[in-house]
Amino acid sequence: MSLEELRERNKKLVTEKALECFIESGIDKTKISDIARRAGLTERSVYRYFATKTDLLIAASFLYWDKAEKYTREALDKASRPGMTGIEQVNVILHAYSSILLADPQGIRFSLDAEVALFNAGKTHEVVNRPPEKYETYAGPLAQAVQVGIADGTVNPDANIKQLYYNSYDSILGMMQRLTVGVPSVTELDTEDRLRAICDMYVQEFAAK
Repeated sequence: MSLEELRERNKKLVTEKALECFIESGIDKTKISDIARRAGLTERSVYRYFATKTDLLIAASFLYWDKAEKYTREALDKASRPGMTGIEQVNVILHAYSSILLADPQGIRFSLDAEVALFNAGKTHEVVNRPPEKYETYAGPLAQAVQVGIADGTVNPDANIKQLYYNSYDSILGMMQRLTVGVPSVTELDTEDRLRAICDMYVQEFAAK
């Protein structure tokens, strides 16, 4: 293994272990020494790969959202069938995205804490569009599904698609994050019903009339 390959392997390992520590213990309580210990490296080694804890948090945030995107893609692959329309794909993707809260509530809480920490550090611009991917790249599963829907006539081409794309992701994520911090409405309404309702609302907005 070359030195460059070793560096990339260790950098990936540190990022993975940092994400685990941030989710389990919280960002503020996690020390670089904790991450180094879990990765089986020295603290000095970690600083060779990441100059600051904030840089490591950015990398961990990207990794978390890569995992979230993989989760939604896998849900779509599992539900996929011949002739599946674009709007049906949109429906699967949004509901799968919202179900991340039920599958990984600590991860969603991490996403909120990371947003706050990066904002306070003046680093929010470094994670722009994560999530979701920039709409115009058509790289994310929802953007791809929308394009399929426009082509097959099941997504309304006259809707403000770009706005719906960002609003759906941001609204669902915002609700998931609020549901992790114990706001009063959390105990008044059923979580799964709320998530299902907001997803259904956006599917209807995307759908051809």
